[in-house]
Amino acid sequence: MLMKYSPSAIVTVVALTLIIAGNSGYGQTVTVIDANTDGSAAAKMQVLTPIEQRMRKTVSIDFKETPIEDVLRILSQQAGVDIVKSPKVTGPVTATLTNVPLSEALQNILAVHGFTYLASDNMIRVVLSDEVSVDQTKLTSKVYRIMYANVKDVAAALKDFISKKGEISYSQGTNNLIVTDSEDKIRAIDTFIKEIDRITPQVLVEARIYDISSDESLDLGIKWQAGRVGADIQQTVSSGSSTGEGVINNPYNNADIGTVGNTLVDSTGKSKTDPHVTGLFDSATNKTGSGDGLLRFGFLNKYVNIDALLKAEQKTLSAKLLANPSVLVLDNEEAYIKIVEEVPYQELSQTSAGGNIGTTQFKEIGVDLKVIPHVTDDGYVRLALKPSFSTQVATFGLAVPGTSQLSQVPVINKRETNTVALIKDGETVVLGGLKKKAINKELHKIPLLGDIPLAGCLFRFKGEQVINSELVVFITPYVLTRPVLTPHQIRRLEETNIIPPEANSPLILDKLKKN
Repeated sequence: MLMKYSPSAIVTVVALTLIIAGNSGYGQTVTVIDANTDGSAAAKMQVLTPIEQRMRKTVSIDFKETPIEDVLRILSQQAGVDIVKSPKVTGPVTATLTNVPLSEALQNILAVHGFTYLASDNMIRVVLSDEVSVDQTKLTSKVYRIMYANVKDVAAALKDFISKKGEISYSQGTNNLIVTDSEDKIRAIDTFIKEIDRITPQVLVEARIYDISSDESLDLGIKWQAGRVGADIQQTVSSGSSTGEGVINNPYNNADIGTVGNTLVDSTGKSKTDPHVTGLFDSATNKTGSGDGLLRFGFLNKYVNIDALLKAEQKTLSAKLLANPSVLVLDNEEAYIKIVEEVPYQELSQTSAGGNIGTTQFKEIGVDLKVIPHVTDDGYVRLALKPSFSTQVATFGLAVPGTSQLSQVPVINKRETNTVALIKDGETVVLGGLKKKAINKELHKIPLLGDIPLAGCLFRFKGEQVINSELVVFITPYVLTRPVLTPHQIRRLEETNIIPPEANSPLILDKLKKN
C-alpha cells in the first residue's frame, strides 16, 4: 500500500504500529516507512524474531572499573535476554550509556576490549573477535590425487599448515588426500602440492667391483694423482671404415703431451682421436706413466669403454670381476646391492646337565654396496657410497666353556670404505685403496729323503709367495627424468655378472673384432 506522509506523520504511524502490534508467539510486527525521491513513502511489513526484539530494547548503565561479568549480567536483566560469555572474556569495563539499544551498547562496550557477540535464536554469546572470524569462515573440502609423492608424508607436512578448524585425512590405498579448510587455505595448499608432487628423478646405478691382485715382483697398485683435465672428446675415425674401438694403447709413452696432441695413427694408417681419460697424466711431469702393469684411474668420462679398459689390464694384473650389478633407485633413496655367500659353522654351548648343544650359525662373505644418489638441478649426481668386501681367510678354534672341545669359527677379512662424490650424469667414480696382503707357503720334498735330519734339506724346497690385492669399485649413475628405460639401460639392469673371468680371458682387440 502506497501513501503520502509528512515527516511528522511517519513518526506517528511507526510508533502507533509498534504499540498496536504488541508481542506474539512468532515475533513483533513492525511497519517500516521508506521515503521515496518524489516525496511519497512506502510502508513495508517486517516480522522480528524474539531475540531481535530484545536487541532493540534500550538500556542505561554507568560503570567504572566494573568486571565485565557484572556488566553483562545487568544488561541481561534490563533487556530480558540471556547472555553467555566465553571464559576468555575477562577484564574491567568503564562506560556510561543512557537509553541506548542493547545491540549498540554491546557493540561499543565489547569492541574496545577486543570482544564481540553472536546472536542465536534465544541468547547472546560474547566471544573473542578472533574466534568469530574463524567460526564464521566458510569451509571447503577438496580431494587431491597424489601421483608421485608419498601421501602419508604429504599429510604429515600439511598437518601444521591447516587452520584450527581445518581437517586433513588420506587414503593409503588410493593415494588420495582429503582437506577441509577455508578457501584461502585451500588455494595455498594447491600451490604447496603442485611443488612437492612432481616426478621424482630415478637413477640407474651401475657398479663394477674388481679385485686386482699381483705378487711382489710386479708393480702393483693404483696411483692416484690429479691430472690435467680436458674436454670430453668421443673417439672417432677420420679415414677408413669406422671401428668400435673403445680404448686404445697408450700412444704417448714419455712424450710431452703438448707436442703429441689428440691425433693418433695406428698400424694400418687410420687416424683417430684419443678417448682422453681425465686424471691420466702425472701432475708433476705432465706426462703419462710408463711401463706395463701400472693401473692408473681417476674420474673417467662417459666416452670410455670401462669394460675393455679393465680387460686389457686383466692379463698382467689378474683383475677379477667380483660383481657387476645394476639397480634402479629413486632420488635420495638408498640402493642396496648385496652379493654374499653364507658360511655355516657350529657354535657349541654347554647345557646345565653338562652336555653340549650345537647350533648352526652363518657368517657372510662377499660384496656389499650401499649407494644413495641425489640429482642436482645442474645435472650432477651426488653419490653417498659405502662399499664392503669380505672373504674367509682362516678358521679359529673357539674353546667351549667347561669342555675340551673347540668350535671352529670362520675368520672373516673385511674391507670397506665410506665416501661422498659429486660427478656428472653418465660419468664414473672410482673407489680404491682397499688393500690386502696374503702369504702362501708351499713345501716340496722327496718322500723319505726329505725327512732325513740335516741332510733332508737337500731333498726338499720351501717357497713363499706374497699376494697383494686391492678392491676397486667403479660406479656409474644414469639419471632418468622420466620412469622410462632405454633398451640399453634395461639390459644393464637385468644383467648381473658374478662369475669372475678366467685369467686368459680375451683381450680388448678380441672384443673389438666382434663389434
